[in-house]
Amino acid sequence: MIRFSHAWLAAAALAFSTALPQAPALAQAKGQTAATKPASMELMNDMALAAAVNVCDLAVEEKVAVQKTVLANAKAITYVITSRYGSEVAGAGKLQPEQIANGTVLQVIARVKQGCYPKLSAADKKFIDDVLSEYEKAVKSKPKR
Repeated sequence: MIRFSHAWLAAAALAFSTALPQAPALAQAKGQTAATKPASMELMNDMALAAAVNVCDLAVEEKVAVQKTVLANAKAITYVITSRYGSEVAGAGKLQPEQIANGTVLQVIARVKQGCYPKLSAADKKFIDDVLSEYEKAVKSKPKR
């Protein structure tokens, strides 16, 4: 699992780990059960794309910081995958909420960079570039098998 040094992501991971493990219990209490099959990669991609559109709209039209909107969208997607799919993603198996959140953040940020990056504030661009740079460094430093 990749861990970002950004304080907000560390705080988010802590929030996810304390808040989201209850999600399946909440779903079951309402008479629902977690799906027996994992969330598909197509679903994950669709949710990340929808989140990126949301982030771009809020950042460009409403001037809300990308960092805030990415985190809010990551929380929502993490909740869906945790409660509806039992934290399972096709090809990745059962994941911890922090793993789902980290992967979601990366997917959303990559799509925001492809979409509305030129329209973002300098601070938002720096945030996106910093997260992607940190991810690239982590990938390059990972030992090859």
